[in-house]
Amino acid sequence: MDEREDGIDDGYFAVDMTGYPDQPRTIVWANYPAAYHGNSAGLAFADGHSETHKWTDARTTPPLTAGVRLPLNVSSPNNPDLIWLQQRSTSKE
Repeated sequence: MDEREDGIDDGYFAVDMTGYPDQPRTIVWANYPAAYHGNSAGLAFADGHSETHKWTDARTTPPLTAGVRLPLNVSSPNNPDLIWLQQRSTSKE
């Protein structure tokens, strides 16, 4: 998945699993996803499948300001986009 250009800080995209699955009010953006495709992103998974997701929460796509770095590890309570990513990032099994 593409990472936002103003938040790239390393060579990978991380999803913080804090609060998963029972406490979505405590969730945090470790990295922000890009929204280059109509406010959507395409994700490719290790098992070979892919999904496209349209971001629905404005906190997922804050305005881009040229030359200003986006703060990371930002709290985003009950953000349905982050919950969607958490559901696809890991499993309790």
